[in-house]
Amino acid sequence: MLSPILINLERLVVVILAAVAFLLAIVSFRGLVPVSDPRTPLGYVDQLSLLFGLHEQSHVVIVSPHQWSSDVHVFTFQKRLKDGAFYMNNEVKETVSVGVFDQISPENIKNKCEEILRVCENKLPFSVSRHNTPILFGLPGLANLAVEDRKLLISGLHLCLENSNFDYSKEASIGLITPALQNTMQWFAVTLLNGRLPYLQPAETPVMAETTEDDLLLTFAAGDVTRLNNSSIQSHKKVAIFGDNWDLVTVKIPNLGVLKARQLVLTNSEPSKEWAASPCVNPVVDRWWDFRGHRYHVKGLHKSVEEIKERNGPFAGKRVSRPVANYEACHAMVLNIIQKTMGNSFEYVVKELKKRKVYIGGKLFIKCAERGLTDPFKGGNVKLKTFMDSLKHACKVPNTDQPYACVDMMVVGVILDKVLGLHQSSILLTPHQVGGMTGDWPVTAALQTYQSGI
Repeated sequence: MLSPILINLERLVVVILAAVAFLLAIVSFRGLVPVSDPRTPLGYVDQLSLLFGLHEQSHVVIVSPHQWSSDVHVFTFQKRLKDGAFYMNNEVKETVSVGVFDQISPENIKNKCEEILRVCENKLPFSVSRHNTPILFGLPGLANLAVEDRKLLISGLHLCLENSNFDYSKEASIGLITPALQNTMQWFAVTLLNGRLPYLQPAETPVMAETTEDDLLLTFAAGDVTRLNNSSIQSHKKVAIFGDNWDLVTVKIPNLGVLKARQLVLTNSEPSKEWAASPCVNPVVDRWWDFRGHRYHVKGLHKSVEEIKERNGPFAGKRVSRPVANYEACHAMVLNIIQKTMGNSFEYVVKELKKRKVYIGGKLFIKCAERGLTDPFKGGNVKLKTFMDSLKHACKVPNTDQPYACVDMMVVGVILDKVLGLHQSSILLTPHQVGGMTGDWPVTAALQTYQSGI
């Protein structure tokens, strides 16, 4: 007869085998659930599948060099072996204080590249084979270099990567990221990271809004591109979205860039005149502004004051007159100029963009950062109510350090209201962090590299 110890041990083995069989059944059942969206969250069952060897995990390294620094992105993918469905489940990012576009020489390129690669290796799990990990260098700043410097930089990076431990391809591991390509890839990244992209229609996807000095640029997926004014389309690309071809367009609305609009408002649409007295400028401001070959004497309107009750200082509790920009007159002027600028040419654009999420970039983002509404490096979403409070503060409080804050913020505020259809409860989004990842071209590059290899 078996001893009690052996009987209990036998029972324990049976319980363990039953538990393992039960877990395998759950994991197998999970494998029957289709995964169309790579951003589908990983659950405990998926982690068990990886433990049991039913999933495989791999990584892609993307390097985005800048003038004085470089961003290293390590993306983690998990794939089901049964049907090939995969998840893009993690990004680790680190900024290295090493750029590649300055002091270009063979020795400098070698040293900088090796330092960047050391960071790449440190960001990978210890057990991961570097030889099976593809690496991609995207070079947005390459076009700004002289031809000889370009050749020297690319040949130096090729030599460095060829001698590295990573999966490297001379044809595909180094690429030029043009501004147009970067814009397309960033839109796709932001849209993907919002989730459920395979199930969305174009009208349910975000719009990316930014300004240059002169123009407002809106990038979005158009439902019917034939209804857009052809002269306003700066770029038009067919983008493959999980088996469907969408029309991704960038529409340019002229003269709504922050600085050009500032010129029109300060001069009341008469840019040739020198005197620029505006209700959008505080009366304490008296300075000269140079723009596009013109020199403007910028001043606020006299007798524009507001009585307020001081809260602090020697006049606390007393009512005092404070010089202010004329908020109502400024709003009316800016609204009139923007409506005249747009006319009827952009009615379909305004209708198309209603109720979409808005991601800001360019000088729209810079203006919010200048007002302390978002972090200039890390980004951060801005509630429109907070933006409007800052706008009122810019117009109501004298500030000679930011003399054009009222006019610039008023222009942006009217654009957000009349062009993008936002309201008090809306939120301005920034692409720095979307769904836990960087909302920029490295996400798209990593996905493409993982699916197609290098």
